[in-house]
Amino acid sequence: MNVIKRVPLQSEIIEYIKQYIEKNNLRNGDKLPSQVDLIKILGVSRSSIREAIKTLEAKNVLEVVNGRGVFVKDGSLNAISAEIEFGREKESLLELLEVRRVLEKEIIHLVIQNATEEELDEIEKILKVIMDKYHRGERQNIEDKQFHIAIHNSCHNRIMKQLINSIDELLNKLWEFPLGMKDPFTDTMPLHEELFKNIRERNVKKAQAINDKIIGMIYKDVKSANQKVYKTNE
Repeated sequence: MNVIKRVPLQSEIIEYIKQYIEKNNLRNGDKLPSQVDLIKILGVSRSSIREAIKTLEAKNVLEVVNGRGVFVKDGSLNAISAEIEFGREKESLLELLEVRRVLEKEIIHLVIQNATEEELDEIEKILKVIMDKYHRGERQNIEDKQFHIAIHNSCHNRIMKQLINSIDELLNKLWEFPLGMKDPFTDTMPLHEELFKNIRERNVKKAQAINDKIIGMIYKDVKSANQKVYKTNE
């Protein structure tokens, strides 16, 4: 049974306020609708509105003036724009990973069915560089990208390659330290050895399962990136 994940109520209120500020191009000192109006618009409790406003006040986005109302604070527009852009990039990456999970499952099946030993030897050479760098504590993002592209190219299916290449521009973000993440996805490197081992042994189910695990780990890192960035800024 699929479980529908609901966004926390406070996050929904915060997102509405951010979008309201951006849509209405509010500047420093501009006033937001009253808390009573926000309660009517959103259909939520007074305590929920207050908690959301407190959160945005702590982030220097809003300023509460007793007896007067809630106002946009100086510099908040840039902070909101940056946060909205961050959210959009994060959402795109998560959706990309969902597409990649589906496509690569079939690509791996085709690679195991069609790849030549020479192609596998070339993939293994790239993997060796990845693991040598990994053990030396060096970045492997360039070789990691080469590794996956080499796998894609070995599927010998023109349409499948066109499909995966059609999202290549977005895929590139995963190897360019997205969302301000520092050395992302390093924990997946040892699994690349397992992935290749099972591709070499032509074990479809195990190779697909390991690739799915790699993507799952990347998905988890991207999903929690927002929290990591905030911790860094504190």
